[in-house]
Amino acid sequence: MSKTICGLVCAAVLACTPLSSLAQAWPTKTVRIVLPGPPASSPDRITRVLAERLSKKWGQSVVVDNKPGASTRIGGEIVARAAPDGHTLLSTFVTHSTVKLLYPETPYDPVKDFVAITQYATPESILAVRSDSPYKTLQELVAGIKAEKRPLRYAHFGNGSSFHVYGLIVGRETGIEVLPVPYKGEALQMNDLLGGHVESSFNSVGTALPHIRSGKVRPLGIITSERSKVLPDVPTFKELGIKGMERGGWFGWLAPAGTPKAVVDQIQRDVKEILADPEVAKSMRDQGIEPVGSTPEAFGQTIRAEVEQWGQLLKEFNVQAN
Repeated sequence: MSKTICGLVCAAVLACTPLSSLAQAWPTKTVRIVLPGPPASSPDRITRVLAERLSKKWGQSVVVDNKPGASTRIGGEIVARAAPDGHTLLSTFVTHSTVKLLYPETPYDPVKDFVAITQYATPESILAVRSDSPYKTLQELVAGIKAEKRPLRYAHFGNGSSFHVYGLIVGRETGIEVLPVPYKGEALQMNDLLGGHVESSFNSVGTALPHIRSGKVRPLGIITSERSKVLPDVPTFKELGIKGMERGGWFGWLAPAGTPKAVVDQIQRDVKEILADPEVAKSMRDQGIEPVGSTPEAFGQTIRAEVEQWGQLLKEFNVQAN
């Protein structure tokens, strides 16, 4: 059965079924959460906590299926083509907003082929150097790069990623030349930063925090509108005079377009309830990740706005997929 026909059938069933009954009848089997990123990443860690608790709440297995690669396209396509019955979900991040812009051949639309469930978190990100770097502040780093008349080499999580564009914004705002160095995951970025193979790296606070606390890595600036509660001594890029880096990324869940609203709303409510648990919230905040639990409507608006915003930035910097 094609997805179109399947969607029509689901819509017909929904029209004849009370919403409360539909939600109560779900889930009827294992719920698969596809995550288009590697294991042990920040979204992976949180998604697994949510999956474990939801499994107990729903009385069904909830499994996390990592499908990294191709700038989230592999995982995104799996969910876009899945039956819209609430048993296949996508746990993704801001790269979802840029994939169609970078890869026009992507066989799905990040807005039209999905229904937003909830933005479950807002992650904080930093620009970091090794602790033995001669540069103790962003101003010193910029001055050193200018004095040596060379580009700043920085690690990022793939072409067109938020980390990639953040570095380009730093170059634009400070007047220095930058040389982006793409990696296939944050762990690889951090390994090369620690090994001295790259001068600086944009990383999530969750990934960098153990190395900051051990004294191996020095954060120069944080991508938030206000200072982080976890790293209160690190200035925001706004404080440092860098415009356009006030807002971090997002972690969120989506379902295939056509998934019944009653099911979407139930998932959102249950996720929000878990995020409100003091133990879960503290664990996330200790990693520089703020719990959110937004409504499907609010998250949908966020994604649409992100597609427009990132489209403008990718065009400005002429960012290509390869």
